[in-house]
Amino acid sequence: MKIINIKLKLSLWGLSLLACSLNTATSFAQQTKQPNILMIAVDDLNHWVGHLGRNSQVKTPNIDKLAAKGLSFHRAYSPSAICNATRSAMMTGLRPNTSGVYKNGRDWRSVVGPNKSLPAFFKKNGYSVMGAGKIFHNDRVIYPQDWHYYLTSNNILERYRLSADEQAKADQIKNNFKTDKYKVGKLSISQIAAGDDTLWDYHVARWAADQVSIKHEKPFFIAAGIFRPHLPWHVPKAYFDMYPLDEIELPPYLKDDLEDLAKTPTNTEEHDMILKEKSWRKAIQGYLASITYADTQVGRILDALEQSPNKDNTIVVLWGDHGWHLGEKHRWRKFELWEESTRTPYVWYVPGVTKPNSKTDTPVDLQSLWPTLAELTNTKAPDFVEGTSVLPLLKNPNMRWTVPALTTQGYKNHAVRLGPYRYIQYRNGGEEFYDHTTDPYEWYNKANTEEYAKAQVILKSALPKLNREWESAAKLYGGQAKYNKLKPSKMVTDY
Repeated sequence: MKIINIKLKLSLWGLSLLACSLNTATSFAQQTKQPNILMIAVDDLNHWVGHLGRNSQVKTPNIDKLAAKGLSFHRAYSPSAICNATRSAMMTGLRPNTSGVYKNGRDWRSVVGPNKSLPAFFKKNGYSVMGAGKIFHNDRVIYPQDWHYYLTSNNILERYRLSADEQAKADQIKNNFKTDKYKVGKLSISQIAAGDDTLWDYHVARWAADQVSIKHEKPFFIAAGIFRPHLPWHVPKAYFDMYPLDEIELPPYLKDDLEDLAKTPTNTEEHDMILKEKSWRKAIQGYLASITYADTQVGRILDALEQSPNKDNTIVVLWGDHGWHLGEKHRWRKFELWEESTRTPYVWYVPGVTKPNSKTDTPVDLQSLWPTLAELTNTKAPDFVEGTSVLPLLKNPNMRWTVPALTTQGYKNHAVRLGPYRYIQYRNGGEEFYDHTTDPYEWYNKANTEEYAKAQVILKSALPKLNREWESAAKLYGGQAKYNKLKPSKMVTDY
């Protein structure tokens, strides 16, 4: 009976949130002409950015400046802890458990047909829709008809063709190219002896900066995908120099952390390798350098917008697609349902709505992207779009919020984040429960303890009831069989 009452309260509260958000959206639409949208996605960027305070060494002045200008969600979580599943979820509106897109090898186009993605939605609603870099899993896994223009690594020279003198200089640099390339564990790291423009991200940022700088006939939706700090951690040496190796700090770590996780799938092989090599600091240096390189490219886009005629009428939203482990819980990379794998930056600047230097610790998930953008532009998201608009929180960061943040990692493996708590359930029956008020690094599993029994029931009730395989979803959303498996495609040159 108590559970029923809790659910009823949550439902009533959800109705009040909906009414509030609709009123806010209408007010915003009345105050301004149809706003532009600049969306910046940063790959594999965890919560190691300055304004989130998780890592005291990291240098991210540009992302921090955006956070100071608008609102930052300090507890934002990805729909999944893997690139393709998260990006497919955000861009199609379908959570992984609905679409069946759980892995990197599954092409979202096998489930969702053309003209149904987020960019297609804004194209239908009168926007000029353009993109570059990694928005979906790579820059060639798109429906071209969903965009007016997409800058890929194949057509970069068409827009930025070098003069004969510039080409000669570039060839000379390439011929004399020297780099310190090495591996830590299985991680590829390189201190490149060249400038920012050696990497594809520089050209994505240059293109996006060009586009936000000019007036457009229609409101624009511009998506810029920055690939770093995704592996390989190959960035110019100047960024490594910002983080002297002997000053690198290790993250908090508990040696017997995994002893209370009997049914949790774990793989400590890479961490064991790095410990044996005594190269933990060297790995962290590569990640930090790559973050700061990415932040620099983000800054070039934001600076161009700030100096443009579009600055007062452009919504800016920046997100990372999931978190990343750097030895915490004996893990590297992502692919887990813990805090380090799932928490990521999520920053909004909405003229006339967000207030400077505002933040919230309320947990939300990135599936909120499409519903929020729809409300802010006074459009109606399609019925199939999942997620809850966070517009009420953009307006009032301290308001009460009862919508849980959900992350799915593979078939029937889910994490729910609500208030200070995280509940994890695996399809093999394993369970975990953490209280972040006393255990921010999730060292002590409190699942099925008397102390947290009531809270666990509430979070467990928020687990998705639907868990689809992709074949059944494809029949519902018009997917195309020719895309039933994602073909590997390099995003950048591997030096």
